[in-house]
Amino acid sequence: MFTITSLFILGTAFQISTSQGPPPLPPNLPSECLHPPHIENPRKCCQIPPIFTKEEFESCGFKEEHVDKPRHGPPDCSKQLCLLKSRNLIKGDDKVDHEAMISFMDKWVDANPDFKPTVESAKAKCLAQEVPGPIEICEANKIVFCISSVLFTECPKWVAGDEDCKKLRNHIDTCSKYFS
Repeated sequence: MFTITSLFILGTAFQISTSQGPPPLPPNLPSECLHPPHIENPRKCCQIPPIFTKEEFESCGFKEEHVDKPRHGPPDCSKQLCLLKSRNLIKGDDKVDHEAMISFMDKWVDANPDFKPTVESAKAKCLAQEVPGPIEICEANKIVFCISSVLFTECPKWVAGDEDCKKLRNHIDTCSKYFS
């Protein structure tokens, strides 16, 4: 006869056996792709022009943080939503307006034509389909992270001559094919 404890254990076992967990690592992944090289300030390697103003960031509660300061847990979605709402890029309360984002990105690239191929890639990877990720991370954060990642990894204005940036570029060139 089943007891409450038995049902709890059976339910827990079922949840564990049916949960997806993180995806497996790609086959033949080189060991150097498990962790990026330690670089003090990776943002210095790609000169991405601002997409939002400093005032927009500040009004939504963003503060300039040091790159080496770790964050724990999912990012705060309310700040990203605030930022996107400031440019009318949200439908309803929390759904990203993909068409408005595409239009916004097109206007941004008009002022930054060197980034046109990169923006086209970002639109295809981040706005033409659902961006995968944990359910506890909101759509706005997933899309902004996706676009930022594409702009950075496919940067047309990579800083040349800096050893840290060379290491990072080599890492991206070697490893990005395993995660795209």
